[in-house]
Amino acid sequence: MDRPDGYCIYLTSRVGSCHSFFASFEHYIYETCKCKSRALCHCCNTNLCADHLKVHVDLINSQIHPHADEIITLDNQLSLLNVDEVIGKCRQKLDKWHHECHATVDRFYEEKCQELQERCVEKRDINQFEENGIVVDADPLIINQNLVYIEQWTSNELDLSTLSSPYRTIACSQDSWTATTSNNHFLLIDQYPNLCLYDKQLTLLKEYPWEYDPIPDMCWSSTLNNFIVITNKNGVFLMNENLTSLECIQTIEKKRWLSCTCSDSTLFLTTNESGSNIFQFNLLLSFHFMKQWKSPQSCNSDEVINNIAYNNETLALIIENETNNKKRIELRSLSTFDPLWSTSFNAAYHFTPWNKRVCVLKYNEWLVIDYGNSCLFHVSKDGQVKANRSYKPTINNAFLFGTNILVIKTLDNVNCYRI
Repeated sequence: MDRPDGYCIYLTSRVGSCHSFFASFEHYIYETCKCKSRALCHCCNTNLCADHLKVHVDLINSQIHPHADEIITLDNQLSLLNVDEVIGKCRQKLDKWHHECHATVDRFYEEKCQELQERCVEKRDINQFEENGIVVDADPLIINQNLVYIEQWTSNELDLSTLSSPYRTIACSQDSWTATTSNNHFLLIDQYPNLCLYDKQLTLLKEYPWEYDPIPDMCWSSTLNNFIVITNKNGVFLMNENLTSLECIQTIEKKRWLSCTCSDSTLFLTTNESGSNIFQFNLLLSFHFMKQWKSPQSCNSDEVINNIAYNNETLALIIENETNNKKRIELRSLSTFDPLWSTSFNAAYHFTPWNKRVCVLKYNEWLVIDYGNSCLFHVSKDGQVKANRSYKPTINNAFLFGTNILVIKTLDNVNCYRI
């Protein structure tokens, strides 16, 4: 249809902004106004009459106002944000690292001074000693930039589709179990018949021969600065960070323990049985018993709690119904133990209960591991499944190592991904 120059052409559309309003012609209805144009929209290069100019401006403003409200809200939030206070809290971690590094260098310096003193005493040839002295060769201290990681802001906390190329991989024994855990510095893997300690470069630091029954789960206590290792028959053990000492916790009775997790002050244990119980122990009072949740408060009588994980005053539970084989993840409030939300997921049945696990991610999100289907489920903080994907070879455990490394354990190896 011809449109005479100087006449108003008015378009109505479902497109949002002024630019895209007239740039997209996929969904629109137009009508030709016979009135003389009185204005030109420079944004759209469109002639408009007085009446349609008002409608046009109102429509544009209706699209702009919600964004203006969002900008005002964001501006208010920024005005309330104390940037110096936020940076100060983060600086405390750097200052602590700085102090500990200086202490490490000072200790090393004192050790070498003592060693120099001993070498002077050992040198019997006085003439040669006076002439040549003692050779001291000191290499410069090289700082690895990966020693300190500062998080980058990302729009998507975890994208399961990017987990195709691990940056580090180590082989696992076919006889090893699924138990794996970490603190901010070290990775502890059950590599039967040893417990193996690795650093963030996956360099093997130490092996500890394991002489007890299988380990269904392990966790780290930052309060005690120890790993906690649970067994089916031999009780619960404390192991220090360097794997130099192992101690059975006498105040915790021997049960068929299945899963464990720690808050700052307490240890939570679940039992390997129908209608699983959850036990709570005080870390600060020699693992003094505090509380026990039984069926039906913990789970139904025909259900098993496969795994438990603590985060931010909540407990995540992986629960499997033995009657219909349905699985779900529940988030419980630690103060009331009431469910905050519950989400079911399609997981294959497997006779080994400790192969269905959950691990906490950044921003209070969760990762559910389904061994039977070898699948990962990314669950948001409000219980929505954001994504899922299969994983090969078969996955049996996963967890966050430090703040930005996702560790995935399979039947054959351990893979590390930057997230």
